[in-house]
Amino acid sequence: MAREPEAVDNLLESLVWMRRKAKKHEAVDDLIDALMKMRRNVKKKAVIGKRKTNERKRKTEELRRKTKKLERKTKGRKRKTIKLKRKTKAQG
Repeated sequence: MAREPEAVDNLLESLVWMRRKAKKHEAVDDLIDALMKMRRNVKKKAVIGKRKTNERKRKTEELRRKTKKLERKTKGRKRKTIKLKRKTKAQG
């Protein structure tokens, strides 16, 4: 199944078409350059954001594993009960 082109892709294609047809195409070149630069910046930000969310997910997963380990360790332990000896009348 083919992906639908994004609006930015369509705009770039139309700008390139305009560049081919125009006699003086400096302005169109500037538009294309600016659009490509913006697109690169957006991709970089998306990658950085994805990296941060992956780090957060990894940290929360590690924390879950640690708490599960602690639960497993403490689950099987029995508490020691301290028995108090009562004084009897004969003792005193």
